[in-house]
Amino acid sequence: MPVAKRLSDGRSPILLDSHDLQARQFMLMNKNIPWLRPHATYEAMLAIELESMRGADLLLHVNIEEHETFSQLLPEKLHALLYPAGPEAPQGPGGDDIVIVASNNTANVESVVWFLREVASRAPEIDIKIIGNIDLGMRSAAPEEYRRYRDCFVGRVDDVRCVYENARLVLLPMVEGFGLSIKTLEAMASGLPMIATSAALRGMKDDVMGLREVTIADDAESFSRALKRKAREPRHTEAQRRASGVRAYFDANFSQAVYRRNLEALVGSLLENGRRR
Repeated sequence: MPVAKRLSDGRSPILLDSHDLQARQFMLMNKNIPWLRPHATYEAMLAIELESMRGADLLLHVNIEEHETFSQLLPEKLHALLYPAGPEAPQGPGGDDIVIVASNNTANVESVVWFLREVASRAPEIDIKIIGNIDLGMRSAAPEEYRRYRDCFVGRVDDVRCVYENARLVLLPMVEGFGLSIKTLEAMASGLPMIATSAALRGMKDDVMGLREVTIADDAESFSRALKRKAREPRHTEAQRRASGVRAYFDANFSQAVYRRNLEALVGSLLENGRRR
């Protein structure tokens, strides 16, 4: 913010695009590091964060939860909801893989631990592939589960797009985390059917819950039932994936074209209001 102020020199408006409430993210990351003393409290970090944000003329927020939170914390500022442009993913040709994509962070580790302990044990006949470097976190955080399900862990892949290209079903068993989930956006872009907890859809409008390809399952029993049912269904063709409701939702809310159009409108409005003043 100090750099932005110097560059604007009081003549250009400043837009701040906030990605997550940072104080929450730090608290989440630090809770599993018992040897790190809490040098800063959540309240202290939040105060610093808000003070920096006060220097902007317009605050842009990437999801609904943050928009509501910051609007309450900084009611004197202008706020706007601006979904980010999500990552593209191929819509086929498709394969037989049932996948979980997860990098090695606290929220993902806790979510995969929950899935293996509570869900996978109820559906042992179904093969799952767990993609990403989360295997590193699982080895230390849940060694017993890692040993038991070691064959499920594929590890890091150079191009995650090939995972969606050859998959038939995406699992999003998230039980922890803040902010919009990039994994969820990738799954939507692929047009694949998905089984997800409500937490995986955080930060989006409620209409996402009604998409035909999305099965919501917030407890282990319902998740395992959905997994068994979906595993028996024929895989979607490339044409079906391209025409799916989740892909249409992605295009309407998270495509590059929509992001550019919405950002241009916000910038134009801010500049116009500045000229009027």
